[in-house]
Parts: sequence; structure tokens; C-alpha cells
Amino acid sequence: MPHYDYTCEKCKKDFVVEMKISELDKKKVVCSECGSTKVSRNVTNTSFTSESINRYVWKTD
Repeated sequence: MPHYDYTCEKCKKDFVVEMKISELDKKKVVCSECGSTKVSRNVTNTSFTSESINRYVWKTD
């Protein structure tokens, strides 16, 4: 299941939520530290690199 990185706009803590892709726009995300619903999703992807326009390589560290 994918992990999504969030930052709480109230307490400024970063946290990770595991959920299905189908739940992404439907599930209400709550800060694990303060319980606030004012959170923003961070764009992260450290496992993907592109060697060229038509060829992609997935890192398996």
C-alpha cells in the first residue's frame, strides 16, 4: 500500500499516512500529533528516476 507524506499546517509536524490509492481523495487525513484536519500533502518520490524520455528505472535500494 502506498505511503503519503503530509505536513500539519497547525503544529508543522511531518507525518506519513498509509492508504489505498482509491482512498486518496475520500479519506479525511488527521495530524497524528495534534489531531488537526488542516494538513497538506507533500510531493515526494525518492524511488523513481528517469534516464530518458521513454525509459524509466525504479530504484530497489
